[in-house]
Amino acid sequence: MAGSSVSTRKRVRITISGDSMSATMVLYKPEPTDPPITVDEVKEALAAEGVVYGIDETEITRGVSDGVYVTPIKIAGGDLPQPGISARFEYHFDTTNQKTPKEDEDGRIDYKDINFIQNTHEGDVLVTKTPPTRGTPGRNVFGKEIQGPMGREVPFKRGLNTKITEDGSQLIATASGAIVFQKGKVSVNDVTVIRGDVDFNVGNIDCAGSVKVSGNVKTGFTIKVDGNLEVEGNVEDSTIEVAGNIYIKGGFFGEGKGILKAENDIVVKYAEGENLEAGGTITVGGEIINCRVSAGQDVEVKGNRGKIVGGVVKAGKSVHASVFGSDAGTKTIIYAGYNPELTAKYSEVTKEIVRLTEDGKRIKDALYSLYRLQMDGKLPADKKAALAKLEAVQKAIPGNIEELTRQKAELEAQLKEFDDARVIADTIIYPGVKVQFGVVYREFVEERERCKVLCENGQVHVSAIRD
Repeated sequence: MAGSSVSTRKRVRITISGDSMSATMVLYKPEPTDPPITVDEVKEALAAEGVVYGIDETEITRGVSDGVYVTPIKIAGGDLPQPGISARFEYHFDTTNQKTPKEDEDGRIDYKDINFIQNTHEGDVLVTKTPPTRGTPGRNVFGKEIQGPMGREVPFKRGLNTKITEDGSQLIATASGAIVFQKGKVSVNDVTVIRGDVDFNVGNIDCAGSVKVSGNVKTGFTIKVDGNLEVEGNVEDSTIEVAGNIYIKGGFFGEGKGILKAENDIVVKYAEGENLEAGGTITVGGEIINCRVSAGQDVEVKGNRGKIVGGVVKAGKSVHASVFGSDAGTKTIIYAGYNPELTAKYSEVTKEIVRLTEDGKRIKDALYSLYRLQMDGKLPADKKAALAKLEAVQKAIPGNIEELTRQKAELEAQLKEFDDARVIADTIIYPGVKVQFGVVYREFVEERERCKVLCENGQVHVSAIRD
């Protein structure tokens, strides 16, 4: 057996991985006078290294039978431990914030049956938490058990008027009011009900909680709330700013002096000649006419007759309507995949390149005049310092322009990345519509029916929608 042991060490080499989760063998071709390597010889080598788990006899047999020499072959593998499931939350209210009006078969919108503000009562359970689970153990090639890590603990994000139960399993309301769900945080805000119109009898509104207006919001009034706002009627040329969602069952119109601004979503029946800004999605029931619209996510104009005519519409992702523009060729500008920060930076860098280029021309002309005076021996003493300063500035300009040009190219590359950006026309896009993705765009000079517009590889593509 002693001779066999020496032979094993020379003819079979076993290597254990650093994490002890795998073992490989390397076979060395026997001398002509030596007996062939056997499977048992490999197993003896494994045993000598302490490998007892996950042994792959099929691979050992293949390596030995096929005479695979001086080539590492994995012949044992452990089982990796699996992490437990992270803490999970069950929300006992609608978390989508997408109170999108429903359409019937004819594309008509029914707003009568929508209650946008979700109410709760003191003591109601808002969220139930399932704690993280233990991980599933693994085992290395030495047969040692490896404990799987626990799932990740995730704390409640509790907001105003909520509390966590003593056992840590539930989040409950400590007051009656409207549920506000923002960035994972759950709050309960008071609901202020305005019965009738917001007019001179009510005045401007600035309050905590959510507000529900049973009438209209008249021209020139301001509403600021840190919850949600629901208006049963119309909004006319008013300033509305909310930390949650804006839901208007009527229209938003006027002389262009009004603005709807929501950190989350905006839902309105129609909008004409006004300004709308949302951090989330803007949903319109019928028409957007000559408006300035900006949404962090999507702009959706519902219904078979839903249209966007005139104005400028910007969306972080997609814009979807039945009709874009009009048969009169109304100028309508659509931005998809719109990133205001990148766009502003791109504009700033572009303007700076133009400024430096123009400065370079002016400095060149000024230097030419000073050099002429210097050559004629007529350069005043006070102009010598100016000459030196201009020379220094001129010398720095090419490097500054080069750096700005590099930044511009990087910004252009980022502005060309529009994985989710698209414009979808269910019926038609008329001439006069311009669709822009970052720095590239397409101006439509002829009608295109039922199509979608995408940006791929820095080019705008238009393709038909197939039924």
